[in-house]
Amino acid sequence: MIVEIASICDAATANGVGGRLNILGAFDRIFTQFPLVIPQCAAAFRVRYQRSEAGVHKLVLSIEDVCGHPIVPGMESSITFEPVAKGFDTAAMNLILNMQRLKIERPDKYIVRLIIDEEEYVALPLYALDVPQAGAGAASSELKN
Repeated sequence: MIVEIASICDAATANGVGGRLNILGAFDRIFTQFPLVIPQCAAAFRVRYQRSEAGVHKLVLSIEDVCGHPIVPGMESSITFEPVAKGFDTAAMNLILNMQRLKIERPDKYIVRLIIDEEEYVALPLYALDVPQAGAGAASSELKN
C-alpha cells in the first residue's frame, strides 16, 4: 500500500470508491488565540493498493499532541479495499474523515495519524500557534481563525 495523498483541509469530497478526491484548503498550521474551535475541517487520504491487498483492513485515525495524548477520541473501523478490476494492476481508495468543532486547547504541534493493519502510514503535522506579534508578518498568508 502507498498513501498517494494525505492532507488536513477545510473540506473534502470523493465520488466513488476510486474516483476523484476533491480537497479544498489544505493546511498544516493555524495562527489563532486559544482555546480554538475549528468549526469544520477534514482529513483526506488516497491509498493505492495492489491486487493482493484487496480485502478487509483495520483502519485507525487519531489526532494527538506530541506526547501521544489524543485530543479527540480515535476512530477505528474496518474498511474493505475492493478487488482490483480486470485489466488494472492497482486500485485506489479515498478516505475522508469530516470533523466538526475540533477543539484545540493550547498552542502546540499535533499529529494526525493514519494506521492501517497496525502499521502507521501517515503522520501529518498540525501546528496550532499563537498569533504572531504585529510586524512579524508570518501569519499574513496563513489560516487565521
